[in-house]
Amino acid sequence: MLPENDDVKAVEKLAEGINKNIEDLKKSVNEKANMADLEKRFETITKSLDSLVDKEGKPILPEQLVKQQEQLDEISTKLTQLGEYQKNRGESINDQVLKNLKSDDFKQKVKSPVNVRTGSLDFEVEIKAANIDTADIGGGTIETQVEPGVSAAPWRNTPIWDNVNKGVIGQGRDSISWWEETTRGDNASMVAEEAAPGSGSYKTWTKQSMNIMRIADFTKVSREALEDFEYINSEVNDLISNGIPRLREVQLLEGVGSTVYLKGVTVYAKTFACPANFNKVPAPNEGDVLAAAILQCNNGYTSDTNKKGYMPNLILLNPGDSINMRLLKNTLYSYLQHPLLSPDGSLFKGIRIAESLDLDAGQFVVGDFARAKAYIKRNMQIAFHYENEDDAKTDLVLVMATMRLAGLKISAADAYGFVTGTFAAGKPLIEEIVG
Repeated sequence: MLPENDDVKAVEKLAEGINKNIEDLKKSVNEKANMADLEKRFETITKSLDSLVDKEGKPILPEQLVKQQEQLDEISTKLTQLGEYQKNRGESINDQVLKNLKSDDFKQKVKSPVNVRTGSLDFEVEIKAANIDTADIGGGTIETQVEPGVSAAPWRNTPIWDNVNKGVIGQGRDSISWWEETTRGDNASMVAEEAAPGSGSYKTWTKQSMNIMRIADFTKVSREALEDFEYINSEVNDLISNGIPRLREVQLLEGVGSTVYLKGVTVYAKTFACPANFNKVPAPNEGDVLAAAILQCNNGYTSDTNKKGYMPNLILLNPGDSINMRLLKNTLYSYLQHPLLSPDGSLFKGIRIAESLDLDAGQFVVGDFARAKAYIKRNMQIAFHYENEDDAKTDLVLVMATMRLAGLKISAADAYGFVTGTFAAGKPLIEEIVG
């Protein structure tokens, strides 16, 4: 049940305030303000999001909450990078001079006439040594210039996470539940005037739920490395912060949904089958299979004649299949273009194609991803721990990353809006045998 109008207005006003705080925080991050202040403001805004969730754990303004959460995720990444920058660059000479001028020790010196008369008002500032100084040149030693950063292959993208809706599980909740239509009887009938219908229509519902799961990752690094190597912090953060999104994407694709695993889209999706209203074609190709899969989504649950089907908004393909579809040739070695494929290969029947190396070559997923929703309990957090097991003896630091979420929710009815399969298995199903 939605709150009363006055309550909704109050929540909307609160959401506007949160939006303004987020914008102000973004500006401060871009201006590289003090890290401690930025982190405190970030924590305050994050806690304020709980006020946008009702007592049942449902977002009162879901669209605004999802947008705000995405902005905070982006700010969190920038804060991590800014923290590294401020930690490594140290205080500027101007900052050090101003700090000393404001110090109690300097103020005490100024009060003494002797110090003023003799000029004994000096203080020290720290200047980082140059890579090459006079002693190096005199000794014949010149250091090599080191290119900043560490070269590494890019991480894979996460198209499933990027294209599903996001929900937030409120405070004090350890699972997400929803109601699904289980049975329905449609008994509308034509009857004579003043005659009673034979039987009425009916419905039954079943409550479904998903428990919160936890994704965790860690690594250990020596404190000497953290102190001695300029880029080790960013490299550790890169390793940890990308490991969880990568596992999350794989789970959202093919997780089995049992024990500690999330449930993925391929477990919900219906296996590809030739639709009854699809005319088979001779020598079918990958594009023909995708066209039939789209029609299967359009048909929906065919046993329910009173319900319409779904409009897919995304096609997931292995990059190899995406390329191969555009390189088909005839017997004269001229290129062929499937009539439903856009010239640049980015759309098929107007549906966007997203490439993912998480799919095997020859595998495809077609679906209405607006019907899928991932529920988040706690966004990814990275923490450094200096006391763990016997790490103190060996001077190791434990870097821990965790995220809590309840996987992907696709209702039993909406599962007909998703179709998965392989081109190898799909082609024979839609092939017309000629001759």
